[in-house]
Amino acid sequence: MFPVVPKLTLSTAKCGEQLRVRHICPDCPHCVRLRELGFRDHVVVRKIADGAAVICLLMGTRLALGRELCDHVEVERFAA
Repeated sequence: MFPVVPKLTLSTAKCGEQLRVRHICPDCPHCVRLRELGFRDHVVVRKIADGAAVICLLMGTRLALGRELCDHVEVERFAA
């Protein structure tokens, strides 16, 4: 059997990491707002700060997102 690897989300990623969005739920009403902000599959995002809100850099814009919303963004580490 293969070990189960927990999925990496924007809320669980480390600060300073460059990440690529792997998946955002297609039907979730919260994810509609994420798409409006520019989050799409394969978009590169950098997590800047991790506190009460997660601050990230997306396409040259800093965004502050709630932790619950960040749980909906599945990411992977991305080496530039």
